[in-house]
Amino acid sequence: MLKPVPMLRTERLQLRSLTLRDSDVIFSYFSQPEMTRFYGMEPFQTRIEADKFIKDFIDDYTSLYRWGIVEKETNSLIGTCGFHAISEKHQRAEIGYEIDIPYWGKGYATEAIGALVHFGFEAMNFHRIGANVYPENVGSRKVLEKLGFTYEGLLRGYLYQGGTFHDANVFSILREDLGK
Repeated sequence: MLKPVPMLRTERLQLRSLTLRDSDVIFSYFSQPEMTRFYGMEPFQTRIEADKFIKDFIDDYTSLYRWGIVEKETNSLIGTCGFHAISEKHQRAEIGYEIDIPYWGKGYATEAIGALVHFGFEAMNFHRIGANVYPENVGSRKVLEKLGFTYEGLLRGYLYQGGTFHDANVFSILREDLGK
């Protein structure tokens, strides 16, 4: 596997390594309940939680890879994306991502995840990339479908958040799906 995460570029975005300097921005958006509603975690209460979020990714670039999503025009961090549950043996990983609320609906998630998927197949030699999404998260479902992910089914009671178990929709894309 690759270490550290290389910089990726798209038309409007730059995907770069996260640093503790990103803590204020990450705290500001992860402290909003609307941002964490479909993320599988509770809203941050302190900046220390944002520091830990970043540090966990920095310290574990074996089974986790996370990029900061930066809008080129403003040089603003607008979200993060990356791979987790990586299996070298099975050549697969799952993706996760979030975009700050003011940037929703502008195609940034599709652009960032498209670059991530391409990188995963080409540079990390994945055969399969999966994603687990709350059924209510219609925006995320649209992003995945736009990129060619296939809906595979429902994982019942898969995520625990807010004192309740939640279902998750499973999506995946295979390397050979890119040519279709």
